[in-house]
Amino acid sequence: MKVAEKILDELRKSKERGLLQSELVRRIGASKSTVSDVLSELEGKGIVVREKEAGKSLRVWLAEFYPKPIKGKLKLGILKSSEYACLLSRFRGIVRVYNNAMDLTRDLVLGRIDLAASPFVTQVMFGVMMKNIRIVRGVAYNGSGVVFGDEKNGIFGSSELSAMEIMLRLVKDEIGLKKFRYFSSPEEMISSLKYLNGIGIWEPYFSSLDRDKVFFKDIIGDHPCCTLAVNVESFEENKSLIKDFLADYDKAKPNAEKLAEICGFSKEDVEKSLKSYIFVKEVREDELIDFLKLAKIEISRESLESLFELQNV
Repeated sequence: MKVAEKILDELRKSKERGLLQSELVRRIGASKSTVSDVLSELEGKGIVVREKEAGKSLRVWLAEFYPKPIKGKLKLGILKSSEYACLLSRFRGIVRVYNNAMDLTRDLVLGRIDLAASPFVTQVMFGVMMKNIRIVRGVAYNGSGVVFGDEKNGIFGSSELSAMEIMLRLVKDEIGLKKFRYFSSPEEMISSLKYLNGIGIWEPYFSSLDRDKVFFKDIIGDHPCCTLAVNVESFEENKSLIKDFLADYDKAKPNAEKLAEICGFSKEDVEKSLKSYIFVKEVREDELIDFLKLAKIEISRESLESLFELQNV
């Protein structure tokens, strides 16, 4: 394995912690000068980021895991979902794919990513509490539902603090929900269907599962799912870059091939699932607030207005 490959492998494992440059030297067994030269080359290509710590020590990260905004480069976080076919068709930067909404939105408020396409309700909960993210665009309505499992025990699977949890609560009487079981990824939920009454899950998983199922929209009507939010510090650091991307996104059309490649789905599954969505780029503030009321989420109007204050950028 080449020195560059060894460095990238170690940095990938260290994620947001990064590694001291001296520790990289020790781990890969190359000379200080060789490691320094390779890192300079990778840094010039924007693949790694180096930053001084105490004294003369340098800490190194893969750019995608650098825990702060990077001038001139955007980091976007998404879930593994067909919903982002429009968003990804115009995004030029680092894309990080997450298994669940909580981890994704948490990394947005921590500044580990600049933009996040995650469930509206999750962004509201984090945004009102932390006050450092703003919802700037819509993503899509609908695109999820209940897939029924092998048991009739009233236990339904969901990811925590997510749109799926809210939607399952809204249809609990129709489906006989008595208890939640939380999972950290859609794959975990699917593998547990033999023990559950059902799961709340999104596209393209929903359409690809050959089981009894029902769309949430067929029970409660059209409803918002994900919105696009930005970290305030990131916005100040890369304001023109973010504005340019948003202007480009406003004109975007779905690209099944790019999403399939990034998320590891088949293009055919993505294409089949796209008809489940209504793609909405604008922030329909009144409709979003009405959905919170439907979900019995009580948030002050003042807090919500601050969350939407950058929607016209």
